Order: sequence, then C-alpha cells, then structure tokens
Amino acid sequence: MHFPCGDDFAEVLAIWFRRARSHPLSISMSLCGLSSSWNHRVSDVLWRHGGQLKHLEILDDNDDDDDLIGDESQIVDLFGDTTSVSLPLLETLTIRCQHRREYRASQILQLLRAAPNIVEFSSNRVWTRTNPQPENLVVPTLRRVIFGETSTGDDEIFLYLSLPALEALSLPLRYITGDELLACVKRSAAPLQDLALGWEFGVLESAQLHDCLRLIPTLTKFTMWWPSSVVVTELFAALAESPSLLSALHDLTIHIRNTARRPSDISDSSWRTLVRALSYRRMEHLYIVPVEGSPPRDVLTSLLELVANGGKVHVGTEELNFVVA
Repeated sequence: MHFPCGDDFAEVLAIWFRRARSHPLSISMSLCGLSSSWNHRVSDVLWRHGGQLKHLEILDDNDDDDDLIGDESQIVDLFGDTTSVSLPLLETLTIRCQHRREYRASQILQLLRAAPNIVEFSSNRVWTRTNPQPENLVVPTLRRVIFGETSTGDDEIFLYLSLPALEALSLPLRYITGDELLACVKRSAAPLQDLALGWEFGVLESAQLHDCLRLIPTLTKFTMWWPSSVVVTELFAALAESPSLLSALHDLTIHIRNTARRPSDISDSSWRTLVRALSYRRMEHLYIVPVEGSPPRDVLTSLLELVANGGKVHVGTEELNFVVA
C-alpha cells in the first residue's frame, strides 16, 4: 500500500481482504510526502481487517522530511476516526523512516496493546518526542525490541514499556539516560540474552553500564557502538575483577569511537586485563574495531588459543585482523 492514493483503493483493498479469507497476511504501508497524504478511508479498511494481520510494516519513502519535524500538523495520524484496533495474530510490527517522521507515541502503544501475540517491535528514525507522555504499557509477549544502535530517531517510547519476556534489545540511547535505562531493566526483569547499546550521544557512564549489566545474568551477546576507549577498558576491568559479571557471555562486539579528538587507544595492560576476563568465560566470538596498533605478543598468543579452540576473534580494523592463525 502506497500513500498518497485515491479513495477508490479502499474498495480494492476490501475485495483483496475478502479473497484472502482467514489467511494470515503480511502488509506493508508506505508514506511519501506530507503526513496529510495518509488516506484514512484506505487505512480504515486495514484496521477493520486487523484480525488477519500477522506482520505489519509502516515505511516512509521521503528523501528528506526533516523540515516536517516539530510541526504538529505533520504528525502522522494512523487511525483517523477509528477508535479501536484488534490485531490478535500480529507477531511483528516495524515502523521505519528514511530520515525522520513524527508519529503519536500513544498510537504506537495502541498497536502494541492490540496485539496479544506480538513478539518483535522494530522502530527506526521514528519521532515521538513532542507527543504527550503516554501511560506505561506491559507487553508480556514481546521478545525483541530494536531501535537501532546509532539511529537518529527517538527511542524515548521504550521508557513506557515493561517487557518481562524481552530477550533481545537494541537502543541508541538518544533520549534515554543511564539512570532511566537502569530503571527500565529493573522494571522488566527480563531474561535478556542479546543487548546492543549506542554511545553516539554519550549518555551512559561506566558505573551505570556495570550496574545495568549486573541485572542481566542471562546475557550471552553484547554489542557496543561508539563507546570511548575509556568505557571499553573500564568494562575489561570490571569483567576481570568480577567473574560473576556476565558469566554467560560468549559473544562480545565493540565498535570503538575513533575521532581526531578521541582516537581509539587500548593500552597493553588493558589488553592483558581483557585476556584475564576472557579466561573466566567461554567466549565464542570476539570482535573489536578499530584498533590501529597491535596488542602485545602475549595477548595475541592467548587470543590465538581461543581461535584454536573454535572461537572467532577479530581485533584490528575492518580490513586488518591482528589475530590470525
């Protein structure tokens, strides 16, 4: 479905739903241009047949929509006059924009509330910040929530979710502070296994990170996007000093922030601290970039032992791996 479109498409869509009968459906809706291009007569047909939706994707095809942000008249209204939505079969909900598009947080939460079997929610470059603060929502079935590690969109809606079954989470931490992240993790008390966090906006300090990780003993995969070298080396130290911290971790990926002002720099002693931390865990995958200078020889020897035991290790740049068998 592509917006803008004419009202006559509503009749075509209704026929299509009738022909689909009771088969579960995957629907993709794409909006180009002004938010007023969204045709409620057409979308109303979709919501009336919400019981058939298994996968729903809402996309934005604009090349550049930045000028629309902050203009209340340009907030996408998904429902129009529709007052209730039922999505009993819906398993995945994706809302993705090329640049930024503003949606009502309350309507996104309404979609999640209407889907008692939803397992995955993905939101990329979706803006909700100027909306009124919504009420908290418990989604007991949601297992994967993906906002993108370095997305320029708004992850603030995560603050209003309690997700007791959450297994995988990806957050850029654009509007969520370290203390708020900690509160969210405590509130959900979820069996989280896969966590990806972004440091592009620099809101998460090492102490807050370590406190958060202590609450997630089930974590097996951890990805860090753009942390400073200081944050990285302090994590190495915490893992070495406390074998119980992330004791189940077997996949660690770190994309270190590397700028002219703050080049990525890991000291020899910190590399040796990492080796000590790895000795307490069954690491299967280790990926750390960019690293311009090779770790000391004894560290490379230890990392090669991981490779010999079946592990995958890459330390260096995207093109160069200092750890080669």
